[in-house]
Amino acid sequence: MPLKQSPLHEEHLRLSARMQDFAGFEMPISYDAQTGGTIKEHLQVRSGVGIFDVSHMGQLFVEGAVATEFLSYACTRDFHQAKDGRATYCLLLNENAGVIDDIIVYRRSKDRYLLIVNAANIQKDFEHLKRLALDFKVEVRNESEAWALIAVQGPQATKALEASLNSLNLKHPPLDDLKYYSFVETENFWIARTGYTGEEGFEWMLKPEAAPHAWGALIREAAMPIGLAARDTLRMEVGFPLYGQELSETENASESLSQFAIRNPSEFFGKSKLRLPPGRQFFGFLAENSKPMRALENLWLGEKRVGQLTSGSYSPCLGKGMGLGWLDLNQIEKPAQEGAVFMLESRGKRREAKAINLPFLETARVKRKPN
Repeated sequence: MPLKQSPLHEEHLRLSARMQDFAGFEMPISYDAQTGGTIKEHLQVRSGVGIFDVSHMGQLFVEGAVATEFLSYACTRDFHQAKDGRATYCLLLNENAGVIDDIIVYRRSKDRYLLIVNAANIQKDFEHLKRLALDFKVEVRNESEAWALIAVQGPQATKALEASLNSLNLKHPPLDDLKYYSFVETENFWIARTGYTGEEGFEWMLKPEAAPHAWGALIREAAMPIGLAARDTLRMEVGFPLYGQELSETENASESLSQFAIRNPSEFFGKSKLRLPPGRQFFGFLAENSKPMRALENLWLGEKRVGQLTSGSYSPCLGKGMGLGWLDLNQIEKPAQEGAVFMLESRGKRREAKAINLPFLETARVKRKPN
């Protein structure tokens, strides 16, 4: 089956992007020839502004008189007290409390919502919600092919996006007035103050035919194109989960890196199977040197295997190998504390890995919780 292409495909080819299959889409992994590689792209987002094509993400619309009641049952959050114009991160669970997907729900009104879902899960999420909707008077629509999505991220994101909107003569409210996890919508585009990097930023949802003009305007404002490889290391530094690695249908949501998103006092689908107290503890793990960590590397305490990495890479900001992973609370005497040292096994050799309370790196939008 041929790979799908985003509305910005020709723009990526023009920039000599290194393309790769990602969730069935041909997407840019890096723009090495233009930017100098993934590390420089990563650091640009931390210090300036970068733009990502995330048009592979899905858009599902839920509408109906009981849309709020429906989503409060389908998701791990309660939307009865949510405000219009606000976005909420939450989970969709299966009947065993495994994670079908982690999504962002945008409340337009009490009877109209937008859901942004992961690319690999668009059809699965759509079918799951349609099944649950049989008991509710709501309509669930998949409009994923009707929209493009550009993420504008970094300390200079507001300046770059504001200037780009003005250059395209697109009327909009002042971006500084838009609060974190809030959004505005017009007939032809949406702007949300959300992102996956931990930095200041926005996600700009617009019609496919308008996407190349928006992309070009942002580049003219000195925004650097950023590939999905840097997006992965950026999210890892701030401890954000990736579906398929930190989250899956076979792992209980209460033991996941997104367990904080389970905040719904009402009955919701999968709630009865949440594993409490959880049997796993998630940490960041940091190496003593620059050798990257890798997903599926095992963590040892003495001669006992006590955990495993779910993601791993190199941290451009810290200059060290980093990873996200879990510890099995049944295999250690008591919950681990920050600074605990484990042995990480890679290709038959072991090296030290220090447990770190996430995030590895504090940013404008992600702070470490006080002990």
